Amino acid sequence: MGGAFWGTRVMEVVKKHDSGGLVWKRIKLTTTRKANAKKRLLRVWQNEAVLKACSEPSSSVSSSASANNVCKK
Repeated sequence: MGGAFWGTRVMEVVKKHDSGGLVWKRIKLTTTRKANAKKRLLRVWQNEAVLKACSEPSSSVSSSASANNVCKK
């Protein structure tokens, strides 16, 4: 998991410009920002796994039982 941010001290983010466009800004990657980015990635990966499980036809009841319960809600 640490490989995604290994050795980087600067993060680039997109901000809105005053003239209406978008601008890339470089900001320092602090430990807090790094931890928040990791948490955000984990949530995205978890959501993708649930969506993938919901889109697959349910062939085995035991392996996708928890995913199907999420899909029904």
